[in-house]
Amino acid sequence: MRYKSFTDVIDIARTRPPVKMSVAAAHDLDVLQAVKTAVEIGIIEPYLVGDPQKIFELSREIDFSVEDYPVHPAYTEKENAFVAAKLASEGHVQIIMKGFVNSTPFLKGVLHKELNLKTGTVISHLSVFDIPGADRLISMSDGGINIAPDFQQKKKIILNGIEFLERIGVDSPRIAILAANERVSEKMPVTVEADHLAMVIKNEYSQELLIEGPLPLDLAISRESLLHKGLESELEGAADLLIVPTIEAGNFLGKAITYFAKGTMAGIVLGAKVPLVLNSRSDTAEAKLASIALAVVAASNTTVSV
Repeated sequence: MRYKSFTDVIDIARTRPPVKMSVAAAHDLDVLQAVKTAVEIGIIEPYLVGDPQKIFELSREIDFSVEDYPVHPAYTEKENAFVAAKLASEGHVQIIMKGFVNSTPFLKGVLHKELNLKTGTVISHLSVFDIPGADRLISMSDGGINIAPDFQQKKKIILNGIEFLERIGVDSPRIAILAANERVSEKMPVTVEADHLAMVIKNEYSQELLIEGPLPLDLAISRESLLHKGLESELEGAADLLIVPTIEAGNFLGKAITYFAKGTMAGIVLGAKVPLVLNSRSDTAEAKLASIALAVVAASNTTVSV
């Protein structure tokens, strides 16, 4: 199954029982609007963490009855992150959402030594893009957390992405490890690494896995480019997951999609015991809702069929 748009993801999420979600620093209008919409379509039960006075004031502006849900007082970024993560650690919620708080304290709260949300793997960021004109959602990792991951970290980043895509119901996900050229050359170390990564992951995960590298972006996402260059790829120009070599490459690609191609980006952090909804504080309520819906489908942890 391939999701064509975030509307498909939301439709799947609506078929599941509401998932309980804590929100770190919920005192933000866009955050509350996304939470309100998610509540109205029946996909979450929110646990709001933050400044109660601000939460109630902002909720009145958008006619959101937050009195119906738990509100946990917290005032600093550190406190907001820890309280939201503790709710997950104690089993009260199955998703944690980053509200009006910076990413670093948010992640530090999730990984706090007093909590039990660590899994032992790398924490990585997955961006999912709904791009006008594209026939499917396209994911990318890691453009948000790991700055210059080494070979073993990249392997875990890839496996995090594969596990997530399979959990939300993407059959036989196609993974492209990006580089500037499809030819392996010692002069371009990234191409050597990409080739080795694809081989190792196939050997350790599954020989049936559709993973290829190195691949430039055009060959990863365009069958026409393959035909024009007379090349063959087992991904057939239809990659579901793009693996970037560094955070800069992922940052540039993600912003090019959102600003030039007018795509909408959802953000999920993988590697903890629960999905983490992580958007930029400047992202729209629409992008935040898409992230929530992806986390809900993943947290349901059942096979998706449409």
